[in-house]
Amino acid sequence: MKCVTCKVGSTQPGKTTVRLNRTGIHYEFHGIPALICQNCGEYYLDEKTTKKLLVKAEQNQRKL
Repeated sequence: MKCVTCKVGSTQPGKTTVRLNRTGIHYEFHGIPALICQNCGEYYLDEKTTKKLLVKAEQNQRKL
């Protein structure tokens, strides 16, 4: 897939760190599978992975 951010690079499967900010609380998830642009480093998550991360952040927020 062509990167929509830099419009130059192509994406390749890899793992990345995803950072979320939910109502002032910062979450950082490491080793998340994604398509990563080989030129600029922009990453793209699939819908299933995105949902998992959002659910995990929501569950952690409820514990606070």
